[in-house]
Amino acid sequence: MDIVKIIGIALVTTFAVMVLRPTRPELAAVVSIAGGVIVLLMAVDALSQVLTSFTAIVNRTGIKSEVFGALLKIIGIGYLADFAAGICADAGNNSMAQKVTLSGKVIILVLALPIINNLIEIIVGILP
Repeated sequence: MDIVKIIGIALVTTFAVMVLRPTRPELAAVVSIAGGVIVLLMAVDALSQVLTSFTAIVNRTGIKSEVFGALLKIIGIGYLADFAAGICADAGNNSMAQKVTLSGKVIILVLALPIINNLIEIIVGILP
């Protein structure tokens, strides 16, 4: 199972960071980032399955490809912002982690506006 491998890499990375942080904090940050990237790359296969399922849903329902693209961007930005904020927090920069999280939320809101507008138009069209 992939999750067992991911958990194993995460635990080894965490242990290595704990050992390195007191004596070599700069190396601990690099090890933490490298472990995170490896875990993220392992999850890419599962992500491709999700994209295939979303594409099938779009094809069956007739949803506009622009809406589908915006949804994928929103999901991607959410995950990337969370990942980057985690790296900042691991490096001891909680202030930057909060700024990355807030920026991700603002960008998600901006990308969601056209979807919200489309929903409002549909609702208004249904009402008498």
